Amino acid sequence: MELSLLLMTVFFAATLQAATGFGFGLIGVSFLLILLQSNSAVQIVIILTLAMSLVHWVKIRKIAPMDLVKKIMLGCVLGYPIGIIIFSNFDLTALKVSVALLILAITVQTILEMIKSHKGHETTPASMGKGSCFGVGTMSGVMASAMAMPGPVVVAYLTRSVLSKDQIRATVITCSTLSYIVALGLQASVVGIETQTLKTSMMLIPATFIGAFFGDYIAKFINPNLFKKITLVVLFGSGINILINI
Repeated sequence: MELSLLLMTVFFAATLQAATGFGFGLIGVSFLLILLQSNSAVQIVIILTLAMSLVHWVKIRKIAPMDLVKKIMLGCVLGYPIGIIIFSNFDLTALKVSVALLILAITVQTILEMIKSHKGHETTPASMGKGSCFGVGTMSGVMASAMAMPGPVVVAYLTRSVLSKDQIRATVITCSTLSYIVALGLQASVVGIETQTLKTSMMLIPATFIGAFFGDYIAKFINPNLFKKITLVVLFGSGINILINI
């Protein structure tokens, strides 16, 4: 029964990741922590998402605005070591509460912006300046190495930008791919990865790629408005799910 739930979880998470550019960490970590009752869930998600992200990045790398990616990744450089320190030494329950509250706060802010736009009020696009991107990147880097979740902060930030759906998706996948490479290296060198964690990851890779291919297929049918609604639903649901299952 546990294996079936694991396979279903990574399939759904991979489908969402491929279709929207994010979501595997949110869904994967939230549910695998519950199913496995172990911090190894974070490492498994890093391994699976890295494998999937590399495949997607090869296909979409030319779409991503690289100037923006560079500004975000500069912030990530600061966030990575902070995240691995948190993973190694801090109470993960407190970390999960912080992540959940952050996700919910970002979601509420984005919903309010959408309501203002729907009512005809002028909305202010998210700033693409170095300072804003650096701050977003730092938080993304922290969440990457601590919780295998580099995407939510970047998605919530870019959803309020003037970028197209494809540019947002490409930017998130590019940043996440780089983040997972660094996060896996830090986990292996600082924390260590057990053999059982590697075996479980290898067992779940087929379901991950099947979900990724399915997500790629349905991505072409998702228009920009639906894309934003999906991201909001996933962000809000994931935040609530983390709080419920602490």
